[in-house]
Amino acid sequence: MKNIIRDYFLILTGSVLYALSTVLFIFPHMLLLGGTSGISVILESFLHFSPGSILVVINFALIILAFVILGKDMAVKTLVGSTLTTIFIGLFEKLLSFDSPVIQNTLLSSVIGATVLACASAVMFYVDSSSGGTDIIALIVKKYSSFDIGKSLLITDVLIVIVGGLLSGAYIFISSFLGLLIKTLGIDLVILIIKKRIVIFIKK
Repeated sequence: MKNIIRDYFLILTGSVLYALSTVLFIFPHMLLLGGTSGISVILESFLHFSPGSILVVINFALIILAFVILGKDMAVKTLVGSTLTTIFIGLFEKLLSFDSPVIQNTLLSSVIGATVLACASAVMFYVDSSSGGTDIIALIVKKYSSFDIGKSLLITDVLIVIVGGLLSGAYIFISSFLGLLIKTLGIDLVILIIKKRIVIFIKK
């Protein structure tokens, strides 16, 4: 029971961090760090909906895929993580709507946003959950291969960044690609740190 409470607390924490980073650092500069947030930013150029609304539709479709392939336990945790992340993104979009971005520099915003996203995703991945979206695809790849989560995400997200970069221009592409590398490589690093700290704690 204690482990279940811990897992869902970490999912909640990861979801809040993921949503805050997305709303404060990613959406204001139309950055494309892969994932459904990247797809949402691309589709916003063609559809008359906010990125948050587009995110809901895409995540719902991928959650169904999670139940079919990942099994009930991982799918339920991913459903909770995805739902919370989507709710918090919608909530923060309304509560934290500023006239200008919190950080004016696009490249710096990408670096900070990607770092927070990496920590948030790693926390959720550690307890077999995710924020939904292409994270679900990464979990599926991990389940059937020896790829680390970060490398799986890099494979699934790099195409999104390339397409978005072609639509958005060179500076957004460079900023987004840097952010993508920080996010995907950072996830594996944070997971490794969490595991090492737990091993040290158990040995004590």
